[in-house]
Amino acid sequence: MIEFWGATLVFFVLGAVMFLWPLWQKSEHDHQGSRDALNKAFYFDRVEEIEAESAEGLIDNTRDLRQDLQQSLLDDIPEKEKAKQARHLRLTPMQWVPGLVVLAVVSFGLYGIEGSANQVAQWQQTAKQLPELSKRLLEGEKPLTKQEMQDLTLALRTRLQHEPQDSTGWLLLGRIGLANRDGETAKGAMEKAYALAPSQPDIQVGLAQALLFAGDEADSARAQNLLKSVVKADPFNLQAMSLLAYQAFEQGRYQDAIATWKAMKTLIGSDDPRNQTLDQSIARANLALNSADGAKVAVTVVLDQQVQLPEDGVVIISAHASADSPMPIAAKRLPLSKFPLSVDLADTDSLNPNQALSSHDKVVIRARIDQDGDVGTKEGDWVGQSDAVRLGSHEELVIDKQQ
Repeated sequence: MIEFWGATLVFFVLGAVMFLWPLWQKSEHDHQGSRDALNKAFYFDRVEEIEAESAEGLIDNTRDLRQDLQQSLLDDIPEKEKAKQARHLRLTPMQWVPGLVVLAVVSFGLYGIEGSANQVAQWQQTAKQLPELSKRLLEGEKPLTKQEMQDLTLALRTRLQHEPQDSTGWLLLGRIGLANRDGETAKGAMEKAYALAPSQPDIQVGLAQALLFAGDEADSARAQNLLKSVVKADPFNLQAMSLLAYQAFEQGRYQDAIATWKAMKTLIGSDDPRNQTLDQSIARANLALNSADGAKVAVTVVLDQQVQLPEDGVVIISAHASADSPMPIAAKRLPLSKFPLSVDLADTDSLNPNQALSSHDKVVIRARIDQDGDVGTKEGDWVGQSDAVRLGSHEELVIDKQQ
């Protein structure tokens, strides 16, 4: 802020000079200009009178009279010292000080109202915290708050404008996009990071994650190739293996997903707390392998004309035991894309392997457009809900109500 206020002071001084300079010059110029014009008018009027009188024969010394007139005009020019004193006395402090005060009050007052001084100070403070926030995001030990995420995003974008070749900065921005479920930002930032450092494993995995989030078939194939190359170079890269298992599960390749999760269990050891999550994932995949083809519900989701989609968000499609049940039996999160959407809810989407979708004869299907990806309800979300439907049936659901 020191540089800003220094520059502000310089501009204020320049403005003050521009304000006062015409006032200092005006008195002298106006006075001298008026005096010269009056003298010239008097001189030419008197010359005309002399010529008229000479023509009438009233005077015969015309040349002498003209010389006297010219000399009187020269004698009317003030002495230099008197002119200098006049310049010093033409303006008093009482005349120009109020003008400067008004200039200062208006200039700084308008900046105080419209200049966003607090936001500038906050931006500079955030820029100072960039190393600390970046380290926390990379390490993941202490999650960032929503405000810290916004501050880090602002600081990163500012730095990347000045340092566009910073691959780590683009990687961090991509991770923030993934955390905020902003697929466009995540993919764009990861692509730039990959273009700068295509052989860096963290960037390869980050780009693959962004591609999987996009949900496009071509992006999914590219993500798989990236992840396989990472695992080939580093067989102990658990993040890449986890994403490969997730992709296999979503594509219905349950045996591949189970094999990858079991390989991860051998790498982390029996005492690692992540074993519980891996065991649950393996159980879900086994359940999907053994479930009957009819243990699913095909859902087509359409939008009512009055629904306005948010810029960011997801579509959450869930199955519930009844219309009054807040907790879903099974659920899927999908990025916002073109409607209508067609998905299948099956045992693989069950939130608890011990309470699989196939254990219910009928379920209620609910679809909701959400900005933060939370399965719980939220005021202002657009929703649609079906009556109770049997497993194995097809249900068309219209999103037409706002909570």
